[in-house]
This record gives sequence, structure tokens and C-alpha cells, in this order.
Amino acid sequence: MTNFTKLIEEYQLYAKRYDCKKKIKILTLDQEQVVIKEKRKNNTELFSYLDSKDFKYALKPINLGRDDAYEIYPFVLEKVKIKEEKAVDMMYVLSLLHNKTSFYKELVLDDVKAIYENVSAQIEYLYYYYHDLQDMIEKKVYMAPDEYLFMRNITMVYRCLDYSKNRINQWYQQIKDVKSIRYVMLHSHLEVDHFLQGEEVYFISWDHARRDIPIYDFLTFFQNEYRELDMNSLFQIYSHKFPFTQEEKILFFAYLSIPPKLIMNGNTYNKYSDVYQFVTYLSKVLEFLSKQDQHYQKAYE
Repeated sequence: MTNFTKLIEEYQLYAKRYDCKKKIKILTLDQEQVVIKEKRKNNTELFSYLDSKDFKYALKPINLGRDDAYEIYPFVLEKVKIKEEKAVDMMYVLSLLHNKTSFYKELVLDDVKAIYENVSAQIEYLYYYYHDLQDMIEKKVYMAPDEYLFMRNITMVYRCLDYSKNRINQWYQQIKDVKSIRYVMLHSHLEVDHFLQGEEVYFISWDHARRDIPIYDFLTFFQNEYRELDMNSLFQIYSHKFPFTQEEKILFFAYLSIPPKLIMNGNTYNKYSDVYQFVTYLSKVLEFLSKQDQHYQKAYE
């Protein structure tokens, strides 16, 4: 008997219909629907902590705390399906999560130094990586379409790297004068598909949740959803309810402006598509910074 069959037998989940969506199974029973997904992590302690903080917007499995290979969730019939509308409500709930779980810890200089050195090392590596890539392309007699698109936008790469280096140095100097750092419970896997709006609203997919400084949730959200959503207005909504401290904002900008590593391989179509997405991301980041960061406005506009 497989683990899935065992689960069906134990909870008597005899379904009239099975539907599969990505990595989950939706079972239609006599009176209800349930969702079954493979368990990756035991989140009993996490949900207990969120309950203790009166955060009611985490969808918990029906079989929470059981030693099952799968988790069973109630099916949530979504009433709001327009992505932009969901994203707005998601920002309010995200700010609530961070407000309810925030606490302060004494500053540990070794932790601060580790962040600084990690970011600085990423910037230095990417600077040499893109410089070598630029040199390689410039030596060609004829550029491929993807290479031409990349070269036309190479200044955005260096602008992002220079800006990020400037910001992380500024953060490192300022953070040394701070006595404590704010931490929150991070969802750490933020995208609109992980936010459900039925009779109630819920965050789902909590397997990556952790306690850390608050900037990482919106950073992940930006990187996952920048193509389709207005990040400026969403950041304003989130920041109105949960404003970053000055040091948090500087570090957030430093991380956001680090360009991803562009790998130019594969067939011609895929390479052009990858470069186009890369250029789009950088343009969205720079547009965001031009509206959100006065330091950027003074330096580059």
C-alpha cells in the first residue's frame, strides 16, 4: 500500500473525482473538496507560533501534527481572481504578518559583517563576469541578436552594480551605530499564487518560512512578480502599514539592484528570450529605484 493510498484509507477520503494541479491533488468528496500535497516539512511549531501572535491568515492542514507523508487542506474556492486585486490585498496581509511577529535582537557585528561580505562578493564577481562577457562579445565581427540586445543595455548592468556597491557600503557604515535589529517571521516564498481569497484570505506554502530581517519577503515578491504587477504602488501599500527603517531600506535597495547572472546558452530563440527577460528585470528595478530612493534620484537623474 502506497503512502497516498494509506492516507485515503485512514481519513476515508473516497473521492468522486480527482484533479491534479501542479504538485497537488484536488479530491471531490460527497460534501466537500480537499487538497492533498506531499509533506516537505513539519510546520506544527510554525502554525502554533502564528496562532500565538493572533495571525489568522495561514491555511493550516487538517492533519496538522500527524506523522503523515501528505498534508490535507480544505479547498478554498477563490472569489477574487484578478491578479492585481489579489496583490493589493496580499500587501495588507503581508504587512500584518510582519507587524504581528516583529521583535528586536541585539546587533551582532559578525552577522552584519557576513551580510556585507556576501553582498560585496556577489557584486565583485558579477562585475568581472559581465566585463568578461562584454569583452568576448565585442571581439566578434558579427553579433547575434541576443548579444546585440545585451550590449545595447550593458550600461544598466554596471549602473545596478555601482549603485548596489554604493548602498551596501553605506549600510555597513550606518548599521554599526545601531544597537538592535528588527526580525520578523518571513513567508519566504511570496508570489500571488500563494495567496488565496475565498470567504477568508490565506497565505499557503509555508515550507520556507523563517525568522529574519523583514526586507526579504518583498524582495522575493518583486523578483517573482515584476513582469505583471506595479511594484511601486504595491510597495507603497506595504510600506504604509509596515515601513522599513532607514537601514532596512538601504539594504533592501542594495539587494534589489544586484543583477541576476545571465547565462547565454541554448538555441537562438531561448538566448534572446533570456536576455530580453534580463533587460526587462533591470529596467523594472531602475524604474522602481527612481521612484522610491531619493539617493538614486540625486545620483542618476
